[in-house]
Parts: sequence; C-alpha cells; structure tokens
Amino acid sequence: MSPQPFGDGLEGVRQALVFLSLLSALGYFGLMHRPVSALRTAVKSAALGALVPLPLLGFGGEAAPRLALGMLAGALLLSSVGDYFLALVDGQHNFVRGLAAFLGAHLCYLLVMLPHATIPHALQIAGMLTLLALAGAMLAWLWPVLGSLRVPVGIYLGIICLMALAAISVPVPLLGIGALLFVLSDAVIAVDKFRVAVPWRGRRKNLRGDIFHKHS
Repeated sequence: MSPQPFGDGLEGVRQALVFLSLLSALGYFGLMHRPVSALRTAVKSAALGALVPLPLLGFGGEAAPRLALGMLAGALLLSSVGDYFLALVDGQHNFVRGLAAFLGAHLCYLLVMLPHATIPHALQIAGMLTLLALAGAMLAWLWPVLGSLRVPVGIYLGIICLMALAAISVPVPLLGIGALLFVLSDAVIAVDKFRVAVPWRGRRKNLRGDIFHKHS
C-alpha cells in the first residue's frame, strides 16, 4: 500500500521530483572528473533544482505556512544556483558567486527555522559548542591562505553556523543532522579549494595559487 501523507493527490509528483534529484546527483558522479561542459553543469544544478517545486506543492493546504514554504523553495533555488557556479571553471569570481548564492540559501533556511527553535538541552548545547569550536579552528587554519576572500568566507562561515545552530535547536533530530552534514560538505569544499586536495572531489584547480599570485 502506498502512503499518501499529504492527502492532496500530488504524492506521485513529489516522488518523481525526488527521483529526478537523486538521478541527477548520481549522474554527476559519473561526470565530475570530466571537463566542464553544459551537460556537466546542468546535471549538477538539477540535483537541487529538481526539488525547488516540492515546497510549492504544499501551497494548497488550508493551514499552509506559505511564507515558510516560499523561503524553502527560494533556498533550494539559490542552492541550485550555487551549484551551477561551483560547477563552472574554477576561479575566484565563480567561487564568490556560488558562495553568495549559498549564503542567501542559508539565510532562507535560518528564517524558516528560527520560529521553531526551542531552548536547547544539554546534548544540543554540547553539539553547538563543538560546532563553534570546529568552525573557529577551521577559519583560523584557512585564514592565512584566504587573501581577499577573508571577509566573504568569514561572513559565510558565520551564517552557516547560525543556520546549523538554529537547526540543532529545533526538536527534530534529523534537521540538525542534515544541517551538520551541510556544514561538513562545505568544510570539505573549503579544504579542497584552499589547502589540500580531497579525494573524489573532482577538483580542477585550487584557488590558493590564484590568491597568492594576486597578492604576492
């Protein structure tokens, strides 16, 4: 028996969108080590782009929080745009554009989650303090090689940490876990871009050389 948790007859559409997103994500694994192309960029962007309509399908509900659903759709759209820029040829300009898009996405997520945040219990507080300590250590490690990107990267790190802290304080454990995975993913990208190559990242060029070249 197929469950219909929303009761609006759109479950098939939701499943199709999730399947398309998963198919795009898996397809990108087969393309990530290839040269930049329109296909490669489109497949990477589609992994999150396919999910943009999902929150909008909930607009028909009588008590639908339309503002929150709209911001969720906006967050997914901005994340897809961020992936688009990160899939292009590496360079400081595309990296900053991607960073700005993801920054906007995290602000949307933060605004959605803040009204649902609760006073954290001991385990949540421990997780928050650990996150802040690791984020501070990461920023300190990257700081000498960030060059002109110190301000944008610092702002981005602060916003994504606020988003993760809000997610942890919402009484939905999977939400906090998802936010922490997002932070971990961005940390891997930062390490790969500015410090050392990360296996399976499909990196084509490290920004560190560009930054040092411009500021030497």
